[in-house]
Amino acid sequence: MGGLSFAGRAGLALAAAFVFSAPALAVNPTQERYEACLAQVGENPEAGYEEGLAWRAQGGGWPAQHCAALGLIAMGETELGARRMLTNAEFAVTASDATRAIMYGQAGDAFLMASLPDRALTAFQRGRDFAPLDAGLALGAADAAQAAGRWDVVEDAASAAIELNAGEARAWRHRSEARLEAGDLDAAEADMEEARRLDPDDIEALLLRGRINEARRGAAPIE
Repeated sequence: MGGLSFAGRAGLALAAAFVFSAPALAVNPTQERYEACLAQVGENPEAGYEEGLAWRAQGGGWPAQHCAALGLIAMGETELGARRMLTNAEFAVTASDATRAIMYGQAGDAFLMASLPDRALTAFQRGRDFAPLDAGLALGAADAAQAAGRWDVVEDAASAAIELNAGEARAWRHRSEARLEAGDLDAAEADMEEARRLDPDDIEALLLRGRINEARRGAAPIE
């Protein structure tokens, strides 16, 4: 999912692990160049971007374009990089489903960094078409929906993230806030308390508790 998507959070090289299906004993030059390009992005984003462009001009296809898009994002060109990542994910029909999901997730994170939550939500949701059991993509969708004020989507996405990984405090906090917005204070409080149990140092969950308490006071009948 901040950071570079559900792949980026685990490191840029994760994407390469899912890509090619060459026999284990065979040397795959494309795989090697792809991994080298991703590593270069991590060390020197501009050089990695230039390598991706050069490789693309040589017929590198979607792996080259993926590397170039990551380079743009790492250089701070988050909107442009996100758009190129999204296009690449859509047309990388020879890539594995897991790799395409990673690219959609990276596009989603980049759109969030560019303050474009609606586009981020679209990217995360599309990624879930390829990796429906990935908790990071569901959580990314909840992040984006919250930033966009799409509270019904926040609850659905956060619930999916919780079902896939109940140990993620942020998912409980997101769902708590969505339920607070819907006026379901008891459910909001229960989710908030679970978020605080999982991450006692989460300041946002503590602030959320204050908002829930304030909502209860506002809802109390006047004697």
